[in-house]
Amino acid sequence: MQTIDEYLKRTESAVQRLFDGIDDYISTLRTAVGVTFVTSEPYGPEQDAEYAAWKAENAKRLQAAREAEQKYLAESFALDTLCGSVLQVAAKAIEIYGQSKPIPQAFEGIVKPKLSKFCIGRNVRTVPLGLIIYAARNQHTHFNDGKLKEPSASVFKRLATEHGYGDEQQFSDPAFDIANPRLVSLASNVTGLIEWRSYESYIADMRALLQT
Repeated sequence: MQTIDEYLKRTESAVQRLFDGIDDYISTLRTAVGVTFVTSEPYGPEQDAEYAAWKAENAKRLQAAREAEQKYLAESFALDTLCGSVLQVAAKAIEIYGQSKPIPQAFEGIVKPKLSKFCIGRNVRTVPLGLIIYAARNQHTHFNDGKLKEPSASVFKRLATEHGYGDEQQFSDPAFDIANPRLVSLASNVTGLIEWRSYESYIADMRALLQT
């Protein structure tokens, strides 16, 4: 494959199938959304009584939501596997067809010159999209290797802290904290953050990244 256009065309059907699978898994979680207790009563006996009545009235919906959540959690690594495959296709495209770029000041001394081709695209939580793709692909591929190497470690540190929640960013977003023991792969969390939940979003970014 001589050009990025040819690469994207020849991987199109495979990536579309990956996104179809991703949507199937995420649709399971949608079943668990939308069952919320709302009241105007202050905390106390009257609110407790209202909640008990609401809980009884919505018992079937609440049970369905719990079952959907359990099913989703059971398949979470399968979802990460599909998202990791999308990231692999994207990272390989940049690796093959990308060109050297200036390294952002925040990543000087962290990103080696040979990886500068990943310093491209829109910023998400102060990190260029290309570097996010690189780091997330590596984390998913090497999730069992222990400590994450640079520049991937620095990328995830920024994704975890440069979230803009509150006036002082003193806590890590657990969805991107590589020290979070509950997470194995962060591939699904990352593709959700960069809004890759459809082939259309993916291909628009890929064309912008590599200017096709």
